[in-house]
Amino acid sequence: MKKFNLSLFISTFFYVGLFPYAPGTAGSIAGFIVYVLLMRLLNPYEYIIICLFVFTAGVYYSSRAEKLLKVKDPPPVVIDEVLGYFITMAGGFWLPFSILYAFAGLLLFRVFDILKPFPIRYVDEKMGSGLGIMLDDVVAAVFSAIILRFIIILTAGI
Repeated sequence: MKKFNLSLFISTFFYVGLFPYAPGTAGSIAGFIVYVLLMRLLNPYEYIIICLFVFTAGVYYSSRAEKLLKVKDPPPVVIDEVLGYFITMAGGFWLPFSILYAFAGLLLFRVFDILKPFPIRYVDEKMGSGLGIMLDDVVAAVFSAIILRFIIILTAGI
């Protein structure tokens, strides 16, 4: 039996990152599920605190997982995708909850995270360790959040 490793447990977001196909998408879907379940229970300040906590834990534990797995930005490390989705949806507190916008945020974030247009790719290539693992997804999330905001303005007029 393998010994429990807290760094892998946290960085893979409770082992979601061990999903054999598209672990990054699996991590984003895990973030989507957590968001849908918790969105109505949190105020914006609590949500920001959770995002900061996930970022800090992500930097620390993904850096440790990277050393343990001996791979730069290992695919099983998906805590960055969870945070990226949370940041994408951070602006949703000024709207009534909509599963359609939550799903649109998921799709947008995955597109930016996979394609990595500038400056996302630059951050991904130039930053190292846990900070780099987390920051490229933060930048992808900011782009996703901006596009999602425009979609909401165009469709809901808000």
